[in-house]
Amino acid sequence: MLLCLQYSKEEEARFLSHLDLMTAMERAFRRAQLPLAFSEGFNPHPRISYASALAVGVTSEGEFLDLELEEDLAADEVLKRLQNFLPQGLKVLAIVPVTKRKESLMAIINMARYHVDIPLLQALHQQDVDKMINDALSTATWIILRQGKKGVREVDIRPGVYRVQGRIENMVVDKIAKNKLIIEMDVQTGSSGNVKPEEVLEMLKTLSSFPWEANRRVHRLGLFIREEDKIWSPLERS
Repeated sequence: MLLCLQYSKEEEARFLSHLDLMTAMERAFRRAQLPLAFSEGFNPHPRISYASALAVGVTSEGEFLDLELEEDLAADEVLKRLQNFLPQGLKVLAIVPVTKRKESLMAIINMARYHVDIPLLQALHQQDVDKMINDALSTATWIILRQGKKGVREVDIRPGVYRVQGRIENMVVDKIAKNKLIIEMDVQTGSSGNVKPEEVLEMLKTLSSFPWEANRRVHRLGLFIREEDKIWSPLERS
């Protein structure tokens, strides 16, 4: 049977690489004594398929993987078994059997939603944030430079930026009140194209003179399936 798992990568695990995360997950599945299905060949390995790699330093509450089992187990039973074996900072939030879709998660997921906290060096007004975002979304092209195997190339990321919103919030650091800028965005991800949140932030920064601090924190709210004006969770389409 095939199961789709939603899991989180929290503060304690934010510096795990994707390879380290895969190792930790497989170890938890084995220790939970799940009846894992294995690939064939000289070096068989568990049939686990991840939706998307998460950058080191980024937390998330909406990551997904497909897990194939040799025997049928209720999703609740799998979740119960895993609770005691996942390392700190990794949590399985939901599990559903895959009964509808035929494609892999990597093939169908095409949108990521991010929440970014950016401390500010001085006070900022909401109307300034609104103008920056409106100016950015009104721009026909956003050209960025990417380093590839064949050298640096220009990429227009504007078609892959679906939504950007921003607001000002107060925060207290060492008993000193400060402002922070919250940016939320929906961007393209997957095999057809990928827009990084840092690329969107750099484009926004070029359209403003805001005194941003460098220690921004990026959190992925989730991975989704986007078709025209409709958005689904991978669990809903499984």
